[in-house]
Amino acid sequence: MIPDFDILVIGKGLVGSAAAKYLSGSAGKVAVIGADEPGESKSSLVYASHYDQARVQRIVGKDEVWTRLNFDSTEQYESIQKKSGIHFHYGIGCLYVNAYGEDDYLRNFSSLARKFDVTYKPIEHAEENYNDFGGLVFPGKAAGIIESNPSGYINPRLLIKAQLEITKQQGGLIISDTVIKLSVRDNGSFLLETESGKTYSTKQVLVATGSFINYFDILPQKLKLITKGEVVLLVKVDEELLDRYSTLPSLLYEIDEDETEAIYLIPPVKYPDGNYYLKIGCNSPDDVFFDTLEQVQNWFRNSKSESYAPARSRALQRLLPSLNLDDSFTKKCVISWTATGRPYIGETAVKGLFLAGGCNGYSAMCSDAIGRVAAQLILNGNIPEDYPANAFGIEYVDEE
Repeated sequence: MIPDFDILVIGKGLVGSAAAKYLSGSAGKVAVIGADEPGESKSSLVYASHYDQARVQRIVGKDEVWTRLNFDSTEQYESIQKKSGIHFHYGIGCLYVNAYGEDDYLRNFSSLARKFDVTYKPIEHAEENYNDFGGLVFPGKAAGIIESNPSGYINPRLLIKAQLEITKQQGGLIISDTVIKLSVRDNGSFLLETESGKTYSTKQVLVATGSFINYFDILPQKLKLITKGEVVLLVKVDEELLDRYSTLPSLLYEIDEDETEAIYLIPPVKYPDGNYYLKIGCNSPDDVFFDTLEQVQNWFRNSKSESYAPARSRALQRLLPSLNLDDSFTKKCVISWTATGRPYIGETAVKGLFLAGGCNGYSAMCSDAIGRVAAQLILNGNIPEDYPANAFGIEYVDEE
């Protein structure tokens, strides 16, 4: 039997949509399959973090590989917006601050910034510069750096929409369904079974299902991956007050307190309900970690995230004392970390079965480049020469 597709991408989120764009422009018959946004449904099989209006975006990452991924992705934004007709990128600047002074990231920043021609300004006394940053308040020992445009934030919903629009323009097929099982046929092609009961066959497969990558019968072996829930707080900002925060950049704030750690903040952004919300997220001691699909589903469907609000409100009040927090709500998302600290991109032990995932919380800002790396590996058998050959090695769980 002739397969339905030459390449089928499983997962139409940030990485899957990017990979589908690159593959559909260069391969034969290409499709990308994944669930649509679940909305408020409590019966959805999968959930995701990209159902949002704004995610922090910067260029200089924690090492040269992450910086290259961010840089290569940012370089494509203008082209993606032009080809798709969808605007998703806002270069308002990205501020990084460590509450305790200079850290390794700040010490290494200038060399990476020079290599990638990033415009930036050091902030030696962050507490004295709050008027430049929409009224943000930092401790006296704080130090930081601000990246100028094109750093800022992206709308992940619209980035995915743009990538899929280009995929369609190039002849790719978009399928709204969830793959629950993959098997290898006698001729070496693959058969995919979906939640709706349909089946699809394909010569090659790229698995890009984000934090759910270990939870279905798709990969031959489970990945070494830590998956956890995260709760963000969205605070409504009245339109007449938007000018007050017009100089507020995206913020990455390294601080480790009893209630919160590693804060990120995005200035007021317009959401689908027509209102503007400022978003704060962080790690916290009561974050929940997952081992099974059922645990993730139960957390999204039934857990009460409102209990996370007070700690985030207190952290936000310290950072931005002028902000009125009376009208706010929480929202859940899920992220995953790899054992290597970098994305997993490669071919599995099964010939023709590839994977790209484990973005360590950075997928929004570098998803286009991750998709490009995966696509080139599938099409040409190698990754772009700008990256070390072992940059994206995969580690699996040892199963006895």
